[in-house]
Formats: sequence, C-alpha cells, structure tokens
Amino acid sequence: MPLRAIGFDIDGTLYSAPSLYLRLMLKGLTRMRLLVAFNEVRHDLRNLIKSPEYRNRGISGIAAFHRFQAELTAKKLGADPAVVHDAIESFFYTESLEPFTTIKPYVGVTRLLEDLRAKGLRLGAFSDFPCKRKLELLGLADSFDVALTSEETGLVKPDCAGFDLMAKRLGVASEDIMYVGNSELYDVAGALGAGMRAALITRKRFPASAAEFTFFDFADLGRYIALHANHEGAN
Repeated sequence: MPLRAIGFDIDGTLYSAPSLYLRLMLKGLTRMRLLVAFNEVRHDLRNLIKSPEYRNRGISGIAAFHRFQAELTAKKLGADPAVVHDAIESFFYTESLEPFTTIKPYVGVTRLLEDLRAKGLRLGAFSDFPCKRKLELLGLADSFDVALTSEETGLVKPDCAGFDLMAKRLGVASEDIMYVGNSELYDVAGALGAGMRAALITRKRFPASAAEFTFFDFADLGRYIALHANHEGAN
C-alpha cells in the first residue's frame, strides 16, 4: 500500500538524545535518587502493559497516568506520593524542557518535513513523553498535523494503543503510515504491532532490524518515502 502519512518519534529521532541527557544529568545532580527511581518506573511501566491487572485498571489520560507514575516512584523512594508527584512534574515535565532552547534538530529534519508536507503527506509526532512544547522549541511545531504522547492512553510503547490513536487523529489507516523511530524494541516493534510500516534511524551500518528501511541521513529517508508515497492520494 502507498504511504499517506509519516509518524515520527521525537527523542533520539529528530535530535541527538545524548545532548539532552547530559544537560539533564547536570541539572539533576541534587535529585539523583529521584532520577534513578523515575527511570526505573518508566521501565517498569513497559512491563506493566503486559499485565491484565494493570490494563483492567483503565488508566487513561495524562493526569491519571502521572498520578499512578508518581505512586510507583514514591514507593521506590519511601516518600509521600503527592510530594513526589510535584517533584516529577517540576523536573521531568517543566525543567527538562529548558535545554531545548539550545538543542537543534538533526541536519536535514526541517527540510524533510517541509518536503513531505509539500507532497501532501500527513505528519504525526508521537512520543512516550509530551512533545508539543519540545516541537515548539525545536522550531518544528508547525510541521506536524498532530502531536501526542502515549501517556494519554496509559500504555507506553511498544503497546499499540498510542500508535492507534495517532492513526485515528491523522485520519489515515495504519497500513498507510510509516513510523520513524530510533528504538527497535519500542518504535519498530510498536509500529509493526499496530499494523504500520517502520523505519529506523541508526548509525549502525548493517543493523539487525525488522524495519523496512534503516538510515541516518534524512535525505535518504526522504528519497525512500518519495518512492513509496501516493502523492495524489495523500492530498
């Protein structure tokens, strides 16, 4: 099927993630226990999506997800969930955005997004973390038709719920969407599980990937998409 839409992960896909992580580590030196516990919880949540008990809880919406996330983190720290919730919101969802005033997209990203829009393709940004403000600071907000986070569904990648939601908001069938990410386990597996096509950004010359296309030069990605897009059908 010809492509009619392209979805993009954000962190590590549209910009260099290590440049952000270094800045966050420096900012978080006085909150190292919180950083470690929060990181562990985010990994725990990827296992919880497989749990019928968790899924039956029906956690939906960013606010509800953040409260549950804070409860899990508080247990690891032996702290008050309300206090931990406020600390997480302050650092991970507010202060962590400050470095984006100096972070730039990868070379070729802006040009690629402009070209894809000119071809009539629908564009979506989908991340495990809220991404609208990040896109604004990266100067890319106007390039996307939709921007969303898996936190809205309560089910992080690679669960298909967020991918399905992106397809619904784009108004395009999943099989007509290619999702571009930097993680084989979360982005590629998640996209394929949702019935989408996948591309992987990687510096490896011969990566072992289930993605149909691997690249590091965004010009190469643009040429590949051009060959597989139905330009008239995408309008």
